[in-house]
Amino acid sequence: MPSNGDRKEQTHFLVKLYEEDVRLVYNAIDFYHKNRPKSAERSEYMQEPTAHLEYMKQAMMTIMMESSFQKNK
Repeated sequence: MPSNGDRKEQTHFLVKLYEEDVRLVYNAIDFYHKNRPKSAERSEYMQEPTAHLEYMKQAMMTIMMESSFQKNK
């Protein structure tokens, strides 16, 4: 989900996260999504699209579900 133009032009990172790390990121995004101020009340650097937050939450949920699936094989 592009947030600011073509993602191919953005810097990217490979990060090693454990399940508890992914859950923490998911919870942080979810909390922020539910509690962030209205657009007019947010600083310019906080004007991320709602669709990008939803994409990130879904990505973290997918990782957690895959982990759960792998444990229950």
